[in-house]
Amino acid sequence: MAEKGLRDFFLAEAEEHLVVLEKGFLELEKNPSDLAGIQELFRAAHTLKGSAALVKLDTVNRVAHNLEDVLESIRDGNTPVTRPVVDWLLHTLDAIKHLVSEITSGAPETREIADEVEESLKAILSGREPAGTARPLKEKRSEEKRPQPRKREDSEVLSNYVRVHVDNIEQMMNLVGELTVIKNYLLTETKAVLDLKDEIEYAGSRLMREINDFSSRYAYSIPDKITYVDALLEDFRELEFDRYDELNLFTHKLHEIMDDITEALKDSAEFLVRFSEHIRMIDRINTDMRDLVSRSRMVEAGRLFHRFTRTIRDLAHRSGKKIRFIVSGTETRIDRVIFERLFEPLLHIIRNAISHGIETPEERLSKGKPKEGRISLAARREGNSVVIDVKDDGRGIDLGAVYGKAVRTGLLKKGERVSKGRLLGILFSPGFSTLEETDMTSGRGVGLDVVRETITEMNGRISVATSEGKGTIFRIRLPLTFIIVNTVRFSAGGIEFAVPSSLIQELMEVDTGDFDPETGTVPLRDARIEAKDICRLLGLSPAERGPKVPAIVFSLMPGRQAALMVDSITGQEDTVIKPLGRFLEGLRYYSGVSISAGGRLMPVLNPVALLEQPVDREPQQPEPVEVEQKPAILIVDDSLSIRKFVSMILRQNGYSVFTASNGMEALTVIDEHPVDLIITDLEMPVMHGYELLRELQRKGVSETVPVVILTSRGSEKHKEKAASLGAGKYLVKPFEEESLLETVRESLESHLPT
Repeated sequence: MAEKGLRDFFLAEAEEHLVVLEKGFLELEKNPSDLAGIQELFRAAHTLKGSAALVKLDTVNRVAHNLEDVLESIRDGNTPVTRPVVDWLLHTLDAIKHLVSEITSGAPETREIADEVEESLKAILSGREPAGTARPLKEKRSEEKRPQPRKREDSEVLSNYVRVHVDNIEQMMNLVGELTVIKNYLLTETKAVLDLKDEIEYAGSRLMREINDFSSRYAYSIPDKITYVDALLEDFRELEFDRYDELNLFTHKLHEIMDDITEALKDSAEFLVRFSEHIRMIDRINTDMRDLVSRSRMVEAGRLFHRFTRTIRDLAHRSGKKIRFIVSGTETRIDRVIFERLFEPLLHIIRNAISHGIETPEERLSKGKPKEGRISLAARREGNSVVIDVKDDGRGIDLGAVYGKAVRTGLLKKGERVSKGRLLGILFSPGFSTLEETDMTSGRGVGLDVVRETITEMNGRISVATSEGKGTIFRIRLPLTFIIVNTVRFSAGGIEFAVPSSLIQELMEVDTGDFDPETGTVPLRDARIEAKDICRLLGLSPAERGPKVPAIVFSLMPGRQAALMVDSITGQEDTVIKPLGRFLEGLRYYSGVSISAGGRLMPVLNPVALLEQPVDREPQQPEPVEVEQKPAILIVDDSLSIRKFVSMILRQNGYSVFTASNGMEALTVIDEHPVDLIITDLEMPVMHGYELLRELQRKGVSETVPVVILTSRGSEKHKEKAASLGAGKYLVKPFEEESLLETVRESLESHLPT
């Protein structure tokens, strides 16, 4: 698998060198005395030869070597540029193209081609005309079999690979990220539209029932006074011809209109279903495109692992230890950003393995081990993650030494009982090292905390396991890509946040009675873990919470877990995380910002940095601040458009608004929510405005809450009736916005406490 990948790189590179060589040979033929570009041609042939040797393409290597010899002879002035020489160069180039074409198609190299090129080269160097002008042997044999062989076109020898600048791949990935944001928005809007479709269908079914009931009652009613629509029917008696008054015709028209509406709703529903399917298809295509572009900027882990070969050799020699370095999973592909940023963390771990883990040859022999220690690097893919293991077969981590150093540095109290996991976690504390003195092998004692911080910044996790006398293994788990990240959204203090799901261990609910304020812990199965409230950490005002509080559990370091308590978990989605930039890079609690499906910016938390922030045991009591309460206004009207229009005006002017479609609903709202003003229509179903005013009087509400009438009835009779039932102001539809606001202000001021 790895060899195939190297051949793919060779084919992409060979194509570029062949283009350079052919262009240069043709220029050389035009200007034989101009050797300004001969060095570039020599370098191209030399690189082609070296690359072919690397991937074990012996025939290409031999032919390119001969080509290199001739170009070197021309460069040194030993071979003049004659017509036969240029012909040989071009035909030798054709031979390489033919070989590359064979490799691309999966066929073995034709070894005889190299023999013929070498024979023709001898003729060129001796000044003789080469026989057959160095055409590839395979082509000559084809001519013997076919009278008119098809000429091979240059395009047939091109490889299936092209080089793409990494910046172009980054731009493509950014575009995929933007497409992901738009896709999330469309998915959210599609759900809202489908919900609206259900509401419309439900409203339509209710309307249809009402029309049917109305029709069954009045379809054949004959009132005392009938207005006939056609004088021609006057001569027919009742039993001789069905008579229809205006009520009958209205019922019939309602049925027809409702049939049309039903058909339109059906068509709309079918369209929305098809539209949602298309959005889901876009989602699948977006995912496939993301994976494809992500693979385009991935490199094999082996290229990273082999960088440590020389380092391990030098460190082993310097420390007097014998070490065998083993790599596996080298074909596993990792993100280029991981490739660039993972070298230093792995180097820290390997240095620690050599310094702390691997024993000297004498010590290993005394323990029955082979004198040569083993350090291995292994990579594999698990789901949407890449897992990298660094393993050694040394002495293991001395947990007693870790405990002693932790006590001396104040990380633990003397005699304190701790778990093995907690001790391993202490290794990742800033500046912690069991060595009293540092050297060139072990570094400066700050390795593992740097490792943890770097891995966390890449939305990854690190764990460690050790066995005394047998060795240690560090396991690093990282996401496949950094552009598109799966996140969990949550809200706290009225702000929506996001955190990469790869950092989350689990979600849970914390019973407020189980939180221990002395230790700041909550129970998690058979243990207790740290728990901190994000609102207290960030100085936010939490929303009203119930007896159970949602919490997100993170693994801060091996053996140490912590729960972050939030107001609510709001969802999960793939999104784009943008860095904060240089101006805000000091905000270490945040790793960037994301764009939600609704188009809002969401801070992306760095949970490790946030949860390590200390929190006071006793929360500080905020100083009482008088907050201006927005007056609450209830709008009662059976017209949806009126309710929405009035609500919009009032909300824009700082009022809190409740709505009801009739008097009965209004009474329910008043029972559940205190209001400062009621604006009501008079003509409404179920309970009209006058009935509502009478109930408000009976309950004593109208004595403390002003009532404004908003109606299309403007006669004095209607106004007097409303006033007698406790109404204050009276507005007639249509009305001006300023008139409404002035009426509201005056009504509220008239009931201010004196």
